[in-house]
Amino acid sequence: MSQPPIQPAPPNHYPQHYYPYPYQYPYPYYPPYPYSVPRPPAQPVQQQAAAQPAQPTPATAPAPAAAPSSRPARRNAPSLKGVFVKDLRNLMYGFGDEFHAAPDTVNVMEEILIEYIGNVCNTALGPSRKARLQIEDLRRVLSHPADAKKLARMEELLFMQEDIKRARQEFEEEGPNNM
Repeated sequence: MSQPPIQPAPPNHYPQHYYPYPYQYPYPYYPPYPYSVPRPPAQPVQQQAAAQPAQPTPATAPAPAAAPSSRPARRNAPSLKGVFVKDLRNLMYGFGDEFHAAPDTVNVMEEILIEYIGNVCNTALGPSRKARLQIEDLRRVLSHPADAKKLARMEELLFMQEDIKRARQEFEEEGPNNM
């Protein structure tokens, strides 16, 4: 009995019995996202303002003043934007990013970091809303098992701070003339 002749397959095509997937790769491949999506040009604000009616409508009328709440008003926090950029760039390089990381990537990481620090501090202050944040408050917040490494690092830094303080005191007690 003779076998039928083997037909050549088109290039980049695997027969189903040789390759167990309906596509060439063992996972679906999607083309990369186009990061530069064209957008229509923005209209100047002056043109939009001229199109609005001069009389206030219910939608544009000023809202009545809100009733005073029992909580004190929050002060506007100083902007921390740009404070961590240099350190974050070095950290990102240390964790495998390019030497010259994209500025928008560093800015996003900085926003995430500032938001995280704010959340930890607000949680540490708790419902009492004390005026100052204490080390014990941070220990309490970071005592969860998920934050064990952060707590250990904080304890290590506190120990090093005390060690440096003791070394400075010993150096000052000896004085520069007693060497």
